Amino acid sequence: MSVEVSNTDKVWLIKSSTRILGPFSVDEVATLLKSRQVSIIDEIRLPSGRWSYIRENQRFMDIVRSIREEQDNAPDNTMTQSIPHNTTFTKTEPTVDPEQTLTPVPNQSPQMKDVSFASERAVNKSAMPASGVSYGTSNDVRVQNKIRQQSNFLRWAVIGVAAVAVLAIYVTLGHRDSTHSVNYDELISRAIRYKSVGLYDKSLQAYKAASSIKEPDLDTQIQMAPVLISEDRQTLQGRRILEKAIVQENRQRSELVDAYLGIAVSYMMDGDLKEAENTLQKAIGHEPFNIAARLNLAIVEMKKGNYKEAMHKFEHVLSKDPTNVMALYGRSMAAMEVAKTSSDLSFLKPLVSDLQNVLKKTNLLRQELSLFLIYSYNLLGDVDAMNQAIVKFLNETPGISNLYTHSLSVDWRFTQWDYLEKYCSEVYNKSVPSAELKAVRALCLMEVNRDTDADKLLREAVSEGPKDPYVLAAQAAYLKKTGRAPEALAVLKMPEVMSLPVRDRLVGDICMSTHDVNCAQAAYTKMYERNNTSAAALYGLAWVVIKRKDRNSAYNYVRAGLQSEPTFIPLLEMRDQLEAD
Repeated sequence: MSVEVSNTDKVWLIKSSTRILGPFSVDEVATLLKSRQVSIIDEIRLPSGRWSYIRENQRFMDIVRSIREEQDNAPDNTMTQSIPHNTTFTKTEPTVDPEQTLTPVPNQSPQMKDVSFASERAVNKSAMPASGVSYGTSNDVRVQNKIRQQSNFLRWAVIGVAAVAVLAIYVTLGHRDSTHSVNYDELISRAIRYKSVGLYDKSLQAYKAASSIKEPDLDTQIQMAPVLISEDRQTLQGRRILEKAIVQENRQRSELVDAYLGIAVSYMMDGDLKEAENTLQKAIGHEPFNIAARLNLAIVEMKKGNYKEAMHKFEHVLSKDPTNVMALYGRSMAAMEVAKTSSDLSFLKPLVSDLQNVLKKTNLLRQELSLFLIYSYNLLGDVDAMNQAIVKFLNETPGISNLYTHSLSVDWRFTQWDYLEKYCSEVYNKSVPSAELKAVRALCLMEVNRDTDADKLLREAVSEGPKDPYVLAAQAAYLKKTGRAPEALAVLKMPEVMSLPVRDRLVGDICMSTHDVNCAQAAYTKMYERNNTSAAALYGLAWVVIKRKDRNSAYNYVRAGLQSEPTFIPLLEMRDQLEAD
C-alpha cells in the first residue's frame, strides 16, 4: 500500500540553522519561502525520509522556480543601508551622586595609639655605649671579600639556571615543530593520495587533520578544493580557492578547466544555475569537448525543467562517450519526463535497447537503470516486458551504487534515490499491484529510508506470494538492512531462493558482517563461479583469505577486482589496508 502526501497534509519538517520546524503542509512551506521566513538552502524531509535541500526536493522544485522567477522580474534595489532610518543613538553620561563625598577621616579614639614614624633625629654616636664584641664594618676588607664571593656565586648560579631553561625550551620546541612538520607532510600526502583513488571521505579527514596543524599552501588548497565542495559542502570556501587558481599566471589549460568545473559544481549545489551555466561555458571555451562540462550542462537543463533539451544534451554526451553510465541515467530521467507530455513515444524504444545493453555490462547505477526500464515498458504498455524488467530489478542487490566512487567534476547528486523514488511510486499507482510490484515499491522505499512503509508492503507481498523467490529475496534484503541477520539467513535458506544470484550476494554480506568465514567463502565462491570478474565476489574472497592470513592471495583478488571495476570502494579500501599493514 503506497503512502502519498497531499499539499494540505502537515508532514514536512524543516531544518533551519540548528532548529527543527514543523510539521508543515506543502502550501505552508510555500508561504514560508515566499515570506523568506525559511530559505531554499534550508533542509526538508518527511518524518520517515532523509534530509535534502528544499531547492533540490522534487516536491518543491516548481515552487522554488516560481520564487526565482519573481525575484528575477523584480527591480533591483542597489541601495543598501547598514543602519535603519529609525535607529536612534543615546549617549549615556556618568551620573554623579550628589551625596557622594570624599571619605572623611575618622575621629581617633582615645584608646588608639599613633604608630606613624617619628621624625628623624640626629644620633650622637659618641654618646652610645661601646660594644664588647665587634663584627666589622663595611670598610673591613674581609667583609668585602666575603660579600664579593657570595655575589659572584649567586650570579653564576642564576646564569646557569637560565641557560639550562633556555636549552630545555629550545629542545622541546624543536622536537614539537619537527613532529608537527612530519605529521603535516604525511597527512597532506595521504589526503592527496586518497583523493586520487576516489576515497574522498578519508581524503577529507586527512586534509582537515593537516589543516589543524597549519594552513596548507595555495597549491594544496587548490588540489583539495573539489573535495571540500563535493564531500563537505563547503561550496563558498572551495569556490574562492578555485577562483584564485584561475587568476594565477602560468596555469595550464587542464588546470583552468578543472577549476572552472569545480566552481560550476559549487554553483549547482547552491542552486545558482545561471552562474553554473556561465562557468561551464568558460570551461568549454578552453576545452570544447570536455565530457564533464557537457554532462553538467545537461544536468543544469534537467534542474531547470527543460527536459527535452536535457535529453538532447545527454544524447550528445553519449555520442562522444557511449559507456558513460551517468549520461544514460540522465537521458533516461529526462525521457521519462518528456514522455509524460508527449503523444509520440517512439524515442523510448532506442532508449530501452540502450538500457538493456548497458545493464549487461555495468554494476554502477544498475538498480536505478532497471527501474527506468520498468517505467519505460509501463509507458509503452508492454505488460510482459514490464514483468520481466521487474524480475531483473528484484534480482539486484539494493544500495550497490553507494559502493562506487564518483567524479568530483560532475554534480552527481541528481542520481540519488530522493529524485528517483517518484518514478517507482508512479508505476505502482498506475498498475495493478502484484506481489512482485509491491516488493519493487518496498525496495524503493528502503532506498529513501522509509523502512516502516516498506515493511507494510513486504508483509502484503509475502502474504500474496509466500513462495515467490523474488518477493522472498526482497524480504531478506529488508531484514538484512534493519539488522535482523538471523531472520534474513532463515529466509535465504528456503529452497525457493537457492538459485537466485542475489541470494549469494546477500548471504555473503551477512556472513561477512558476522565474521563467519566458512559461510562467506561458500557464498562468494558461488558468485565467482557465475562471474569471475565480479568485483563483489573478488572482494569477498579477498576478505576470506585475509582472515586466513594469506596476504598474497588477497593481493591477487584485489588486483583482479580493480581491473574489472576500478571504482569499487570496498576493494580500494582493502588495497589501502594491505599496503598500510
